[in-house]
Amino acid sequence: MQRIDGRRQILKNLYSGIRRFQLNLADGKPNEWQCRAGARYLYICEDGLVHWCSQQRGCPGTPLDTYTVGDIRREFMAPKWCAPMCTIGCVHRVSTMDRWRKPQRDPGVAQTAAS
Repeated sequence: MQRIDGRRQILKNLYSGIRRFQLNLADGKPNEWQCRAGARYLYICEDGLVHWCSQQRGCPGTPLDTYTVGDIRREFMAPKWCAPMCTIGCVHRVSTMDRWRKPQRDPGVAQTAAS
């Protein structure tokens, strides 16, 4: 019987097949990846604010109507302090294509949690 996480299965359904990060988390291991939340993935709350994801409300917490291309570019390049132990599968999956893009750099503000 072929494993469900085998290469063939992943190629059959690339999006849902991306789950190695889950195996690491189940083993208590962090993941090394470039989270693109706030750029490729936006979470808009009921108050109309843009957040990295549902787990990091307040980061950045910008009103959608004032969220700019500059904000998207900043968040695309910003390392997220919560990324190593992130459990948000859809963010992992949409960020996967960026594994081969330029590395992120610290913009200063993205390294701290919202107060």
